[in-house]
Amino acid sequence: MERASSSRERTTPAVHRLGTVGSTQDEATIRLDAGERTPFTLTARQQRAGRGRLGRAFASPDGASLSLTHVHRSALAPAQRGWFPLAAGVAALDALSAVLGDDAAADGVALGLKWPNDLHTEDGRKLGGILVEGRGADAVLLGIGMNLRGPVRHPDGTAVPGAAWLWGEGGIRPGTAPPQQDTVREQLEDALAAALVEELGRLESAGGDGTSAGLRQRYTMACLTVGRAVRIDPLGESGTRGAQPAPRHGVARGIDGHGRLVLDLGGGDQVAVDVGDVRHLRSDESVRATTDDAAGVGEEEHGT
Repeated sequence: MERASSSRERTTPAVHRLGTVGSTQDEATIRLDAGERTPFTLTARQQRAGRGRLGRAFASPDGASLSLTHVHRSALAPAQRGWFPLAAGVAALDALSAVLGDDAAADGVALGLKWPNDLHTEDGRKLGGILVEGRGADAVLLGIGMNLRGPVRHPDGTAVPGAAWLWGEGGIRPGTAPPQQDTVREQLEDALAAALVEELGRLESAGGDGTSAGLRQRYTMACLTVGRAVRIDPLGESGTRGAQPAPRHGVARGIDGHGRLVLDLGGGDQVAVDVGDVRHLRSDESVRATTDDAAGVGEEEHGT
């Protein structure tokens, strides 16, 4: 059942709020194909088949998470949209700050972005993720999932390792979930839709240039990956005879003008990475190859 959005003033069209769906990305695609006017935003209390990058499953229990897809129609060519996923991450942080206050992560637990766009705590736990998909020549679907109440568990009841959530035992906000949690979730949805419209509008006006749009500076300030020793597992690449290329190890030095992560490989060599699964290495881990590499260990980056 669809419920009307809050009537408070905002710069976005009404948010379509649904109950249980397969995934918000799929529901948004159905509405887009049916001719719904863009931009529009769709949310759900529960997803039965939420997904992340590479089709990975993404859990979103009834009422315990935020599941949102924003549909944007771009005048930019696909090659000029490289900053869109990073803009979505900045928009998510802005929405949290707008609704929960500047101290959105209480008790000293800071929030930021793990490149390219995962919402992470400073101590390495994942609060939410983002999936950006194109539809046709000009439509872009920006899906965002965020854990509101925890602990976060797999369908079989086991805990999701490395997960963070706002409210509940072990949450990054003090105490239990607020009595008006549905109201707070809707406020977050509205704030996120408004922030996405603003960020994407700036990029469109700047021709997709994240630097002139001011996004590069704001993203870099929020990025927890910069300055860290990392391992990056390549995605969508094939090496000799179809073999998966070896992971890259190094120190993340910054974000270039295309939104790529600049990796210092040592010995004066640097490389700009535009896609890959990123793992922040602990201080006691070497940036050299580890036994995890041989086992093909990776992290889920985002989903909705």
